[in-house]
Amino acid sequence: MSPKRLFRVSGFALSAVSAALYAQGSAPDWNEVDLSEHTYREHDRTMRRDLIDIPLGPDGELEYKLGMQEGDAIVYSWRVEGIDDPELLYAEFHGHTEREPGQPGTLMFYRRAEGLAENGALTAPFSGIHGWYLQNRSERAIVVKLDVAGFYELVEQ
Repeated sequence: MSPKRLFRVSGFALSAVSAALYAQGSAPDWNEVDLSEHTYREHDRTMRRDLIDIPLGPDGELEYKLGMQEGDAIVYSWRVEGIDDPELLYAEFHGHTEREPGQPGTLMFYRRAEGLAENGALTAPFSGIHGWYLQNRSERAIVVKLDVAGFYELVEQ
């Protein structure tokens, strides 16, 4: 990461934002605040993006999983093709830890709803599996089209 660019004006060091305001004849009027936890995270790997078709047979169900480390973030969007009634697809967006034999795991539900589409973002609150449980309540085959980007690994389904 490169250091802040500072400009010298009459003996004062100014950031690029402050220098631009000073040049416009305005006195800088900013209160810098401390960076809060989980606001910024630098990664040692490249962000990825996947466009995934998830077929579900009539009355079919499955869990589509991503592996994420605590603090990793994703943005996602999914929509259903093959049905028009939002009550016919139930979706849970959740995360859980990997369980040790004989030990309880951690489970958190982010969203539970019926519908034909969903858009959102997640910063993983813990390391583990994060993803969607999808249940097709119709008598027709459908496809859930998932667009996901961020820092994650695909888990074998």
